[in-house]
Amino acid sequence: MKPVADANPDPPAQPSAPPSAPPADPRGALSGALPTGRSFPDGVPILIDAKAGVTLRAASARDLPAMVEQCRDPEMIRWTTVPTPDGGYQLRDAEEFLALTAASWTSGERLGWTIEGQRGAQRGFCGSIDLRLEGYGIAEVGFGLHPAARGRSIMKAALELVCGYGFDDLGLQVIRWRAVVGNWSSRRVASRVGFVFDGVIRRLLVHRGELLDGWIATLTRDDPRVPQPWLDPVEMPGQGVKLRAFQKSDVDRIVEACSDSRTSYWLISMPRPYRPKNALIYLDATAELAARAAGLTWCIADPADDRCLGSISLEGLGGYATRGEIGYWAHPDARGRGVVTEAVRLVTEYAKDSGLATSLLIRCASSNTASRRVAEREGYREIGIQHASEPVGDGEVADLVLYSTP
Repeated sequence: MKPVADANPDPPAQPSAPPSAPPADPRGALSGALPTGRSFPDGVPILIDAKAGVTLRAASARDLPAMVEQCRDPEMIRWTTVPTPDGGYQLRDAEEFLALTAASWTSGERLGWTIEGQRGAQRGFCGSIDLRLEGYGIAEVGFGLHPAARGRSIMKAALELVCGYGFDDLGLQVIRWRAVVGNWSSRRVASRVGFVFDGVIRRLLVHRGELLDGWIATLTRDDPRVPQPWLDPVEMPGQGVKLRAFQKSDVDRIVEACSDSRTSYWLISMPRPYRPKNALIYLDATAELAARAAGLTWCIADPADDRCLGSISLEGLGGYATRGEIGYWAHPDARGRGVVTEAVRLVTEYAKDSGLATSLLIRCASSNTASRRVAEREGYREIGIQHASEPVGDGEVADLVLYSTP
């Protein structure tokens, strides 16, 4: 099996020379000519990706009903600053947005397009995207997609068009992307276009009257516009189990498993008491590993009813070496059924077949006989002991037994 990943070599190192002094005009030489004074809608450039079936054009009155639908969508409200007046987003709000877009083209400070493509069974308004010009060759991109247009790579094509226009026509030096932490759909789009994830800035964004942590990523004019590495857990059927991606519907089962006394004894770093918010933090942490191509986590599920039976992870991936580490835990009602052993077999084969890792490690506390039996049943060889290195629930610090790939 091949890994599902948007893989490419590590991005090139950024130049380390100090920046030159800015020009006297803050929107001058570094950015090239900016489209100030453009008429709307006639002066708005039409950008087309024929292969993707996506066109960027000036917004018009015919877009307004679909625009209202988009801005009433719960995901738009959750992640963006779309207005939420009493009674919900109305036609008059869309009309105000259209007027603002027209004025912004005239000033040249925000360049906004309607995204036209296939929306459900019809072609038309699919969303909006804009470049907010900040001077010195810097711009920030923002976008939103109609719910009926999602899952079709429409936004990826739109973002590629806008970045191409920004760099090739406007002479921009860097385009920034920002989002509230947790907006995985938006981050995935930016990553697929080539934006390099720069990190988390605490209290970066004002959202619905709150200061929230924000993600930031950048794409420079010299960066390759190719997807950044991102791993996805491939679904794998096995004997009495299937491995799949975790879902929010698994939260209750995760809480049950991680509240169990045996689990908390061996995994002392788990919060106590373990609550649903802790399970959601865990799911975000596994998603972050995948987004950085540093690891994969699967839910061990019952193939009959899709119940979560446990978790198995493959971590420590990436870098110059093809090695990784397997970790796992089981829900109390799944113990003694061989489901974790089967999951280890599946992940071991997958890691090798995909080329993600040719050498694998499993570490178990010396007194955790159940966990050690899992490794031994799958042919992992004991290669050593790391003394007094694993705190456990009774306050003791246990030895760790190291097992290596069969």
